[in-house]
Amino acid sequence: MTAAARGARLALVLGTADDLPRAAALAHAARAAGVEVAVFAMHDGIDALAAAPAAVAALLEADCELVACGTSADARGVTEAALGPGVMLGSQDDHAAIVHRADRVVSFT
Repeated sequence: MTAAARGARLALVLGTADDLPRAAALAHAARAAGVEVAVFAMHDGIDALAAAPAAVAALLEADCELVACGTSADARGVTEAALGPGVMLGSQDDHAAIVHRADRVVSFT
């Protein structure tokens, strides 16, 4: 791990379903480099997480933080249980906190 990676934080904002594979690949690469990763899913990103339990499990296994927008989930009829254990339902306040504490933000919207 490089000195720059130690303590670094990456925020990923997932708002599109098609970008889950790219976001997950970036998250795994960042974790392999020792970077902390937090993912905030909203809009169609909620559906992507609900439809990909293996990807969600792999992200959680890699010690990524996963937060799903509760308003977006509710609008789509997606429950916290459907997202799987380890995915927290949150709000735009959580989104703002994740972005605020990140050194870098990548938005898939």
